[in-house]
Amino acid sequence: MKEKITKKSKKFIKKLLGLNVQLTTGSYDVQNFSPALADLTKNNPDLLITHASIGHRKDYKPFYPEVAKIGDAFNFFRGEVIKYGKPEIKEISEYDGLHSGTPMKTPPYPGCIREIKHVDRDKTLYWYPATTGSKWARQKFVDYLKREGFKLDKEANYDGLSIDNVVFTCSTTHAYSLILNLIARPEDVILVTGPNYGLFAIEPERMNARVEILDLSEEDNFFVNPKKLAKRIDELNEELKTTWQGKLDYIPKVVAFLNMNPHNPLGNVLTKNEMDIITGIGDVCLAKGVFVIDDLIYRDLTFDQNNLAFPMASIPKYFNNTISMFGISKAYGLASFRAGVILAPIPICRGLANLIFQAMDSVSVLQVKALEGAFNGTDKRYRQTKKYFTPIIKEYQYRYELFKCLVEGINSIKDPAIQDKIREDIAYYEKDPAIRKILLEGIPNVTLRKNTVPTSGFFAIVDFTNLKGKHYADNIINTEYDLLKYFYIEGKILYLMGSSMSWPYDNEIVGRINFGLEKEALINNFKIINLAVRKLR
Repeated sequence: MKEKITKKSKKFIKKLLGLNVQLTTGSYDVQNFSPALADLTKNNPDLLITHASIGHRKDYKPFYPEVAKIGDAFNFFRGEVIKYGKPEIKEISEYDGLHSGTPMKTPPYPGCIREIKHVDRDKTLYWYPATTGSKWARQKFVDYLKREGFKLDKEANYDGLSIDNVVFTCSTTHAYSLILNLIARPEDVILVTGPNYGLFAIEPERMNARVEILDLSEEDNFFVNPKKLAKRIDELNEELKTTWQGKLDYIPKVVAFLNMNPHNPLGNVLTKNEMDIITGIGDVCLAKGVFVIDDLIYRDLTFDQNNLAFPMASIPKYFNNTISMFGISKAYGLASFRAGVILAPIPICRGLANLIFQAMDSVSVLQVKALEGAFNGTDKRYRQTKKYFTPIIKEYQYRYELFKCLVEGINSIKDPAIQDKIREDIAYYEKDPAIRKILLEGIPNVTLRKNTVPTSGFFAIVDFTNLKGKHYADNIINTEYDLLKYFYIEGKILYLMGSSMSWPYDNEIVGRINFGLEKEALINNFKIINLAVRKLR
């Protein structure tokens, strides 16, 4: 009886939310194309690709090697590997998959919701809003920055901070795209770390710029080494000069370094305790005429909430050479809102405003209101932030421990209380005692990648290297492609491979895993992987 009531309740809820609506899907026949449509698709064959694609450069030249490698991995992940799936095995939802970039399920930040609800009180909704967001919202952001250590008053080589340094955008992805459009000419280089967020590595080349990699290394604890950064910039500028002198009316150069802080996917955080690295990066880029794009989207998911990622632009010396990005997608439970904000020197903000005006006139007042609720300088905001993030960070840390157990076994967890909670959760979601035993043992020959314990965010690196040479049927696991194909055959498991993120050690087989998934999804994914690995010989 209880089961019937539950089913009826779910059916009612789906109806209420519109989730049981019959979807009308479509297809096309090229024979039905108009002459104009036929001509367009002939000149743009990517429009006929049925799976997700990274696209192409505007000039249709091949991607440079680093992005080509990311592109090959992405196309395999999104297209080729799907061919190997068994129809009898159910697909894993995008939001339950280890490859997901979606943060942990949390309630929306109350301050954001409060501001959004107050929109109906606005007596000027019939106005078109200001291109870069209302001046009052920008002032609230400036008030927030002041409390975060930014200086308002002018001093030597610093013009002070004002609302004219702030631009609201539709997400940090939109912000990044606008920034690249403004600062990068064809063949100019955006320097990113390896590993990286692959889609941010791809984006510059789709605009005819070029991406190069600064490999992070174990000897530097996977932090940026400023000396290596300086050397890499010099090498690239010399190569660009040799290659392009006399071929263009300018010589391309390294125009920006993407500084992800916290880092995606490693979860490393540059705090005030790493000031030598922060100032080292700032000094190198300032001296060499290279902008720092300071990506702070994961800042509020720093596990040590008393020691958040340190914004480079809060040091006046670096302000005019830094373009900072903030947003609410990763930490504030509002990824669907697609709301971001840029902090930059006034000339850059004017250029960004012009690009926004040309494309869409202005950003929606709803996005601006959401950002207003997240970033302001009120005492209430700071009290609410502490109350909101304390349990969220605690749960992220627990999910990491659960994930660690699923990979390396319960004995890898040092805290007895956490061990008990993990056993309880696994018992709740897995009823078969034999499977529970296997899950608690961990995965044979698989570990977490050493020296990559995250201190923020929800990604971690799994090391599958010891599975090289293992067999299934008549196949041998030699590459990361072989392994992902095998996992997809066994249970439609997907994760980002090392080449998807420019992993710096080519001899390793690694995967980027989202450990912020719902516990049931995390356990189910690793059950599939664990059983699959045990079949290998």
